[in-house]
Amino acid sequence: MDIVFKVLAVVLLVITVGYIGSIGYSAYQEKDTEVTTEKAKKEEKKTEKKKSALSQREQAYAGKNPKLSEQQVILEVSMNLDKEPYKDIETIKHPESITALVNKYYALPADYVPQDLVSVPSSGEHGDVQMRKEAAEAFEQLIEACRQKGLILNACSTYRSYDDQKILFENGKNSRGVDYADSYWTRAGSSEHQTGLAVDIRLDNDTSDLDAVRKNPNYSWFLEQLHEYGFILRYPDDKQKYTLIAPESWHLRYVGKETATEIYKDQLCLEEYYALKGGFKNEE
Repeated sequence: MDIVFKVLAVVLLVITVGYIGSIGYSAYQEKDTEVTTEKAKKEEKKTEKKKSALSQREQAYAGKNPKLSEQQVILEVSMNLDKEPYKDIETIKHPESITALVNKYYALPADYVPQDLVSVPSSGEHGDVQMRKEAAEAFEQLIEACRQKGLILNACSTYRSYDDQKILFENGKNSRGVDYADSYWTRAGSSEHQTGLAVDIRLDNDTSDLDAVRKNPNYSWFLEQLHEYGFILRYPDDKQKYTLIAPESWHLRYVGKETATEIYKDQLCLEEYYALKGGFKNEE
């Protein structure tokens, strides 16, 4: 009988240990499931947080441009590229600023006329041409630097009034169509020429075509000098996506030496410069 009781005791012990083990394993499984679920929730929150790092505008733009990185989405939205050009355009509050951004999203007041316009050397195509005094002085210094290089530089178009720009755009639209006009001219208020800080140039008195400056043997040298006098090439060949203007090898813009040098060193256009520097300067 003792042997029978001992056998029964061992069997009961095995059953008990197995039962307790199964309970422990079940508890472990439940705990492991809880940990896995918690990890999944945390990962989901991280993903959600990453998504929420973009504003609603940025998320909408990212949805339409899935190949763009998050950084590029933020950059392009900060340049207003998610908006239709000329729609809900903002009026620049300080048009006298030499770094004012003028484009298809930011326009000058219709009645804005610079108060310090002076004449600059021109090719004579448009009669007396004028720029703001600071820009004109810098342009004449650039002319002298070119003269020492054996290169003749002069202006063919500088300040234009709001009304002049309106006529120019309408003529272009009527003769070439609105799409072409929007690529090479801006609508009244959105032209840099109204600032008195822009200048279309001629090199070596070649008046055959505005783009003739590109073929000049000293053109590359010329572009490398611009920032030293406060000028930038406003519409570079590879920046049309941001400027919304076709490349213009002849159109310079005065922004001051400091800004021009930063733009030159980083190979930016004006839209990129302001977007990367943390905001536009039209409100300051």
